[in-house]
Amino acid sequence: MSLRLYGGEIVGLLGLNGAGKTTFIKLLAGLLEPDEGQIKLLGRPLHPATVRSAVALLKEGQPSFSEFMSPRQCLLYYGHLLGIKNLEARVAQALELTDLLPVAERPLLELSFGTKRRTGLALAYLKEARLLLLDEASAGLDVKSVATLRSALRRYAAQGNAVLLTGHEMGFMEAVCDRVVLLHQGQVKADGRLHELGKKYALKQFVEVWYEGQPTVGETLEQEGGLVRLKLDLRELGLLDSQRVRQVRLHQSILEHLLQEVDRVEGRMA
Repeated sequence: MSLRLYGGEIVGLLGLNGAGKTTFIKLLAGLLEPDEGQIKLLGRPLHPATVRSAVALLKEGQPSFSEFMSPRQCLLYYGHLLGIKNLEARVAQALELTDLLPVAERPLLELSFGTKRRTGLALAYLKEARLLLLDEASAGLDVKSVATLRSALRRYAAQGNAVLLTGHEMGFMEAVCDRVVLLHQGQVKADGRLHELGKKYALKQFVEVWYEGQPTVGETLEQEGGLVRLKLDLRELGLLDSQRVRQVRLHQSILEHLLQEVDRVEGRMA
């Protein structure tokens, strides 16, 4: 695979389980070494010292902070270990950028999972990491936490930093990502902005319908217990007998469509 990241953009790395997303994140973070090929960071070959100074990684799950520390204490502690200058002022700025000031003095033990994730993001701000890596960025977050994280990531990228994230919540990915990269079996199968991918692969809104009987329109996906699951164009929905329609689901997500039809995308790329 070949992939280039630019400062100021948020890139979503998508793929089915086993596609290689987490492996690629670990390669960029220096936790794994590639068998072949080369990774460059800031124009230079990846080196442990460069990774330590320029990369921040938030892995899936809860950050490993002391639960008895407050967000401010965590940042002061790690900032001291990193040798950051003007630490007090920088910590205050990082707390503000991640909307943590209202809870800055409360122990993490009392705070939500999303707040702990934002404390990790604040540490990336503090470190001035040029590349932020997030594995399963929105996993386990409630609606409010997702919105706050989305806003914080936008501010982070606006400072000229690059963000690469993975996730399975397509609504979040579509809302936050400037560009998406689709991985399949360790290879890049699609790379572009949402509207570009939608146009390139003719990805349109479609409807899934559970229908009783034998329909005359649509693509049959499966049959079970006298019901047929159909894939329909929106215009075809009106041609069905409404008395026989049991369930309707509108698919609006281009990313979800891409993932569901990864084999078709692969065929077109070939």
